[in-house]
Amino acid sequence: MLKKVSILIPLYNAEQYIAETIDSIFKQTYENIEIIIVDDGSTDNSYEIAKTYASEKVKVFQQENKGGCAARNKALELSTGEYIVFFDADDIMYKDKIKNQIELVEKYGDDYIYSSQWISFTGNTPTVFPHKTVIDKDFDSPIDWLSTSWLNKSGAVGIWLTPKKLIEQAGKWNETLKVNQDGEYFFRVLLKSKGVKFTDNAYLFYRREITTSISNKHIPERAESILKSYISYEKILELKDTTEVRKALAFNYTKFIYIYHKKEKELINIAWQRIENLNVDEKWKIGGKKFQLLCQLIGFRNALKLKK
Repeated sequence: MLKKVSILIPLYNAEQYIAETIDSIFKQTYENIEIIIVDDGSTDNSYEIAKTYASEKVKVFQQENKGGCAARNKALELSTGEYIVFFDADDIMYKDKIKNQIELVEKYGDDYIYSSQWISFTGNTPTVFPHKTVIDKDFDSPIDWLSTSWLNKSGAVGIWLTPKKLIEQAGKWNETLKVNQDGEYFFRVLLKSKGVKFTDNAYLFYRREITTSISNKHIPERAESILKSYISYEKILELKDTTEVRKALAFNYTKFIYIYHKKEKELINIAWQRIENLNVDEKWKIGGKKFQLLCQLIGFRNALKLKK
């Protein structure tokens, strides 16, 4: 019997995209799939559109607005599949994604987590696929995947097909976080795995247009949430404490400082202290070419003072 895959979608004000997202899942060449959609108090017609798809295969629920993490946790509680795919309400799934990932599951088993290539887009779904990135390969160590992803700012929630047993070991989504929830969550899930198996011809099309998400808003809670998630990543040092891992952790804080240095002084001071505690010396490639050149000439701190 085919292994059952649960595709879990938190839905909030995505009326423009949710039908296309569900349709892309219906086109999967793998058959034993259930779709669980939890509407998180949408104020548009998202829930009504999703309800038109309700069937034995598609379950649609509604809750008061509690945030995306709460919606994902609710969907997870309701799921019955042996394998889980968390999927955003505005993204598109390539037709063979699940089939090709399950084929690898049959080969390697439930101790690994299964990734795919992701392609960001606006407008129409891409028909030409780019070359693979640095994370589009197998990783014998989940820690190596994490450090590579952090240093290259790469990854997306919909790439993963995850055995449910790993998810149960990692725990629920952190509902206190407002931003980078997926980064913090899959950090925990990855550390429960033996490694990452990359799946060829299993694409996620990641849409960059939607603006209703809190991650696209400039609010203080966003900065606090990001920093909180980055601090949680330091638990990785208990498992692997190398210069490369420390550089990856420090780079996260550097990105944070680059974005928020004029807005959140107290949080910026915490980030600087975290970098100092990591004790790494690195000339980061961050920002545009002019800013990078300025960093080489006068250093990152001084370059920030001149940044508009």
